[in-house]
Amino acid sequence: LLRRRAPNGPVRGGPGYTPGTTLTRPTMRTTSQLCTYMLGYAAPALADLTDEHLALAPAPNAKTAGWILGHLCVSGDYVRRKCGRPPLTPREWGPKFAPGTQPSLVASEYPSMTELRSALEAVYIDLAEIAPTWSDEMLDGENPLEFSRHRFPTARGFFSHVMTSHLGYHLGQLAGWRAAAGLGKRPGAGRRPW
Repeated sequence: LLRRRAPNGPVRGGPGYTPGTTLTRPTMRTTSQLCTYMLGYAAPALADLTDEHLALAPAPNAKTAGWILGHLCVSGDYVRRKCGRPPLTPREWGPKFAPGTQPSLVASEYPSMTELRSALEAVYIDLAEIAPTWSDEMLDGENPLEFSRHRFPTARGFFSHVMTSHLGYHLGQLAGWRAAAGLGKRPGAGRRPW
């Protein structure tokens, strides 16, 4: 896959390739559909989590379920705020769950699991609803998150990443956390979701 020719661009992974520069212009409708699908697919894996799981680190240096969900909430809400939406997550969540932060092993330092689940759903449902309305002018502007511009130079690439690959990566991390915590596979795993 890395060596496939990008539309009207160099071979990915070949000479002249710079990550993010040959990213096709994904439609935000498709991005929204993927985001909605992943959120629905993940719902059963979140449904049985309780406050007892918030600060559980099943292995040394592992992220906790509370941190994973909190991180997804603040990441998605960051995109929403950059698009002019009012925040859905409290300001104090940022320093706890932003990129580069470490999870706490103290359950009382987290919002409740119910709050995290509700915020995750609210943030990503809203993103999926508003993304198709974003203008090309806004989406083709510079990525607002400076440290990720080398990968995603435009808002379009970065916003699509947060709503799909970033969301999917951390939901996969949660699946690994579930297995390490002895909770087993995502409820309903083995059934085809389509």
